[in-house]
Amino acid sequence: MRNWRFSISQWQENHIKNPTFNVYKIQKAKNIKMKKIPSYTLLILLSFLSTNCIQERVMNRVVKYDYNGQTEHLLVGEFDKNQLNGQYFKDWYEPEYNDYKVDEALSNQLKKYSKKYTIDVFMGTWCPDSKREVPALIKILETIKFPDGRVNFYGLNRDKKSFYGEELNKDVRYVPTIIVYEKRKEIGRIVESPVSGSLEEDLLMIFSKTPLEPNYSEK
Repeated sequence: MRNWRFSISQWQENHIKNPTFNVYKIQKAKNIKMKKIPSYTLLILLSFLSTNCIQERVMNRVVKYDYNGQTEHLLVGEFDKNQLNGQYFKDWYEPEYNDYKVDEALSNQLKKYSKKYTIDVFMGTWCPDSKREVPALIKILETIKFPDGRVNFYGLNRDKKSFYGEELNKDVRYVPTIIVYEKRKEIGRIVESPVSGSLEEDLLMIFSKTPLEPNYSEK
Protein backbone atom coordinates (compact mmCIF):
# COMPACT_ATOMS: atom_id res chain seq x y z
CA MET A 1 0.00 0.00 0.00
CA ARG A 2 2.82 2.43 0.83
CA ASN A 3 4.52 1.84 -2.52
CA TRP A 4 1.23 2.39 -4.31
CA ARG A 5 0.63 5.69 -2.53
CA PHE A 6 4.19 6.77 -3.20
CA SER A 7 3.87 6.03 -6.92
CA ILE A 8 0.68 8.07 -7.15
CA SER A 9 2.27 10.98 -5.32
CA GLN A 10 5.33 10.75 -7.51
CA TRP A 11 3.15 10.78 -10.63
CA GLN A 12 1.32 13.87 -9.37
CA GLU A 13 4.65 15.61 -8.73
CA ASN A 14 5.92 14.77 -12.22
CA HIS A 15 2.61 15.86 -13.68
CA ILE A 16 3.02 19.32 -12.12
CA LYS A 17 6.71 19.65 -12.95
CA ASN A 18 6.36 18.50 -16.56
CA PRO A 19 3.09 19.86 -18.02
CA THR A 20 4.49 19.60 -21.56
CA PHE A 21 4.30 15.83 -21.33
CA ASN A 22 0.57 16.00 -20.62
CA VAL A 23 -0.09 18.51 -23.39
CA TYR A 24 1.60 16.12 -25.81
CA LYS A 25 -0.54 13.24 -24.58
CA ILE A 26 -3.72 15.27 -24.94
CA GLN A 27 -2.78 16.45 -28.43
CA LYS A 28 -1.95 12.89 -29.47
CA ALA A 29 -5.31 11.68 -28.21
CA LYS A 30 -7.06 14.43 -30.18
CA ASN A 31 -5.19 13.44 -33.33
CA ILE A 32 -6.28 9.82 -32.89
CA LYS A 33 -9.91 10.89 -32.54
CA MET A 34 -9.63 13.16 -35.58
CA LYS A 35 -8.25 10.29 -37.65
CA LYS A 36 -11.28 8.19 -36.71
CA ILE A 37 -13.82 10.78 -37.80
CA PRO A 38 -13.63 9.98 -41.54
CA SER A 39 -14.37 6.29 -40.78
CA TYR A 40 -17.41 7.23 -38.72
CA THR A 41 -18.53 9.61 -41.45
CA LEU A 42 -18.18 6.87 -44.06
CA LEU A 43 -20.26 4.47 -41.97
CA ILE A 44 -22.99 7.07 -41.51
CA LEU A 45 -23.00 7.82 -45.24
CA LEU A 46 -23.25 4.12 -46.15
CA SER A 47 -26.05 3.65 -43.65
CA PHE A 48 -27.91 6.63 -45.12
CA LEU A 49 -27.52 5.34 -48.68
CA SER A 50 -28.60 1.84 -47.65
CA THR A 51 -31.71 3.19 -45.95
CA ASN A 52 -32.59 5.24 -49.02
CA CYS A 53 -32.20 2.19 -51.26
CA ILE A 54 -34.59 0.22 -49.07
CA GLN A 55 -37.10 3.06 -49.00
CA GLU A 56 -37.05 3.39 -52.79
CA ARG A 57 -38.30 -0.17 -53.37
CA VAL A 58 -41.71 0.14 -54.99
CA MET A 59 -44.69 -2.16 -54.41
CA ASN A 60 -48.11 -2.30 -56.09
CA ARG A 61 -46.70 -1.00 -59.36
CA VAL A 62 -49.21 -0.90 -62.23
CA VAL A 63 -47.55 -0.55 -65.63
CA LYS A 64 -49.25 0.34 -68.90
CA TYR A 65 -48.26 -1.70 -71.95
CA ASP A 66 -49.25 -1.71 -75.60
CA TYR A 67 -50.09 -5.26 -76.65
CA ASN A 68 -51.40 -6.16 -80.09
CA GLY A 69 -52.48 -2.58 -80.64
CA GLN A 70 -54.35 -2.37 -77.34
CA THR A 71 -53.44 -0.82 -74.00
CA GLU A 72 -53.28 -3.11 -70.98
CA HIS A 73 -52.44 -2.44 -67.33
CA LEU A 74 -50.33 -5.03 -65.52
CA LEU A 75 -49.16 -5.48 -61.96
CA VAL A 76 -45.39 -5.88 -62.16
CA GLY A 77 -43.32 -6.60 -59.06
CA GLU A 78 -44.36 -7.34 -55.50
CA PHE A 79 -47.90 -6.37 -54.62
CA ASP A 80 -50.50 -6.64 -51.91
CA LYS A 81 -53.30 -9.07 -52.72
CA ASN A 82 -55.88 -6.31 -52.26
CA GLN A 83 -54.56 -4.72 -55.45
CA LEU A 84 -56.31 -7.45 -57.40
CA ASN A 85 -59.60 -5.98 -56.27
CA GLY A 86 -58.60 -2.61 -57.70
CA GLN A 87 -59.54 -0.59 -60.74
CA TYR A 88 -57.91 -2.61 -63.52
CA PHE A 89 -58.36 -6.15 -62.21
CA LYS A 90 -61.58 -6.45 -60.22
CA ASP A 91 -63.67 -7.20 -63.34
CA TRP A 92 -62.14 -10.68 -63.45
CA TYR A 93 -60.94 -11.04 -59.84
CA GLU A 94 -64.28 -10.55 -58.06
CA PRO A 95 -66.27 -13.12 -60.10
CA GLU A 96 -63.52 -15.75 -59.80
CA TYR A 97 -63.14 -15.16 -56.06
CA ASN A 98 -66.87 -15.12 -55.33
CA ASP A 99 -67.71 -18.14 -57.49
CA TYR A 100 -65.03 -20.42 -56.09
CA LYS A 101 -66.29 -22.97 -53.56
CA VAL A 102 -63.63 -23.99 -51.06
CA ASP A 103 -63.59 -27.71 -50.24
CA GLU A 104 -64.55 -27.73 -46.57
CA ALA A 105 -63.13 -31.14 -45.68
CA LEU A 106 -59.74 -30.44 -47.28
CA SER A 107 -59.57 -26.90 -45.92
CA ASN A 108 -60.06 -28.26 -42.39
CA GLN A 109 -57.03 -30.49 -42.92
CA LEU A 110 -55.02 -27.59 -44.30
CA LYS A 111 -55.64 -25.44 -41.23
CA LYS A 112 -53.15 -27.30 -39.06
CA TYR A 113 -50.36 -26.24 -41.42
CA SER A 114 -51.39 -22.59 -41.63
CA LYS A 115 -48.44 -21.21 -39.64
CA LYS A 116 -45.74 -23.63 -40.71
CA TYR A 117 -44.89 -22.60 -44.26
CA THR A 118 -44.35 -19.56 -46.48
CA ILE A 119 -45.59 -19.17 -50.04
CA ASP A 120 -44.44 -17.20 -53.10
CA VAL A 121 -47.03 -16.60 -55.80
CA PHE A 122 -45.78 -15.57 -59.24
CA MET A 123 -48.59 -14.57 -61.57
CA GLY A 124 -49.45 -12.50 -64.60
CA THR A 125 -52.50 -10.27 -64.50
CA TRP A 126 -52.57 -10.82 -68.28
CA CYS A 127 -52.69 -14.63 -67.95
CA PRO A 128 -55.97 -16.63 -68.05
CA ASP A 129 -54.56 -19.36 -65.78
CA SER A 130 -53.46 -16.77 -63.22
CA LYS A 131 -56.85 -15.09 -63.37
CA ARG A 132 -58.49 -18.43 -62.61
CA GLU A 133 -56.16 -19.96 -60.01
CA VAL A 134 -54.95 -17.00 -57.93
CA PRO A 135 -58.37 -15.74 -56.76
CA ALA A 136 -59.20 -19.33 -55.77
CA LEU A 137 -55.87 -19.67 -53.94
CA ILE A 138 -56.46 -16.43 -52.04
CA LYS A 139 -59.92 -17.59 -50.98
CA ILE A 140 -58.51 -20.92 -49.77
CA LEU A 141 -55.73 -19.24 -47.78
CA GLU A 142 -58.19 -16.82 -46.21
CA THR A 143 -60.50 -19.71 -45.30
CA ILE A 144 -57.73 -21.59 -43.46
CA LYS A 145 -56.49 -18.33 -41.91
CA PHE A 146 -53.06 -18.60 -43.49
CA PRO A 147 -51.15 -15.48 -42.28
CA ASP A 148 -50.94 -12.73 -44.90
CA GLY A 149 -47.36 -12.05 -43.84
CA ARG A 150 -46.34 -15.54 -44.96
CA VAL A 151 -47.58 -15.12 -48.54
CA ASN A 152 -45.75 -12.99 -51.13
CA PHE A 153 -47.36 -11.99 -54.43
CA TYR A 154 -45.30 -11.02 -57.48
CA GLY A 155 -46.64 -9.80 -60.80
CA LEU A 156 -44.68 -10.70 -63.93
CA ASN A 157 -44.89 -9.11 -67.35
CA ARG A 158 -45.42 -11.13 -70.52
CA ASP A 159 -41.70 -11.96 -70.58
CA LYS A 160 -42.07 -13.50 -67.08
CA LYS A 161 -39.97 -10.71 -65.58
CA SER A 162 -40.34 -8.54 -62.50
CA PHE A 163 -38.62 -5.25 -61.62
CA TYR A 164 -36.44 -6.59 -58.82
CA GLY A 165 -35.77 -10.07 -60.16
CA GLU A 166 -37.68 -12.01 -57.51
CA GLU A 167 -38.24 -14.76 -60.08
CA LEU A 168 -34.51 -15.29 -60.71
CA ASN A 169 -33.08 -18.71 -59.80
CA LYS A 170 -36.59 -20.03 -59.10
CA ASP A 171 -37.28 -21.62 -62.49
CA VAL A 172 -40.44 -19.62 -63.09
CA ARG A 173 -41.32 -20.49 -66.70
CA TYR A 174 -45.10 -20.54 -66.51
CA VAL A 175 -47.67 -18.60 -64.54
CA PRO A 176 -49.05 -18.91 -62.08
CA THR A 177 -46.21 -20.61 -60.21
CA ILE A 178 -46.99 -21.15 -56.54
CA ILE A 179 -43.95 -22.17 -54.47
CA VAL A 180 -44.19 -23.46 -50.89
CA TYR A 181 -41.19 -23.17 -48.54
CA GLU A 182 -40.28 -24.54 -45.16
CA LYS A 183 -37.49 -22.55 -43.53
CA ARG A 184 -36.62 -21.00 -46.92
CA LYS A 185 -36.30 -24.41 -48.60
CA GLU A 186 -38.73 -25.27 -51.37
CA ILE A 187 -40.85 -28.31 -50.58
CA GLY A 188 -43.23 -28.19 -53.54
CA ARG A 189 -44.90 -26.07 -56.19
CA ILE A 190 -48.02 -25.77 -58.30
CA VAL A 191 -47.44 -24.67 -61.89
CA GLU A 192 -50.22 -23.22 -64.03
CA SER A 193 -52.92 -25.49 -62.57
CA PRO A 194 -53.23 -28.17 -59.86
CA VAL A 195 -52.19 -31.65 -60.96
CA SER A 196 -54.92 -33.32 -58.89
CA GLY A 197 -57.56 -31.01 -60.29
CA SER A 198 -57.99 -29.32 -56.91
CA LEU A 199 -55.86 -26.56 -55.41
CA GLU A 200 -56.79 -27.73 -51.91
CA GLU A 201 -55.61 -31.27 -52.62
CA ASP A 202 -52.36 -30.17 -54.26
CA LEU A 203 -51.64 -27.87 -51.31
CA LEU A 204 -52.40 -30.62 -48.81
CA MET A 205 -50.04 -32.99 -50.59
CA ILE A 206 -47.29 -30.36 -50.48
CA PHE A 207 -47.95 -29.39 -46.87
CA SER A 208 -47.86 -33.04 -45.80
CA LYS A 209 -44.51 -33.56 -47.62
CA THR A 210 -45.91 -35.83 -50.35
CA PRO A 211 -46.06 -33.37 -53.26
CA LEU A 212 -47.31 -34.37 -56.68
CA GLU A 213 -45.05 -33.82 -59.68
CA PRO A 214 -45.99 -30.34 -60.96
CA ASN A 215 -46.91 -29.57 -64.55
CA TYR A 216 -43.96 -29.13 -66.95
CA SER A 217 -41.54 -30.71 -64.49
CA GLU A 218 -38.28 -31.81 -66.12
CA LYS A 219 -37.46 -34.37 -63.43
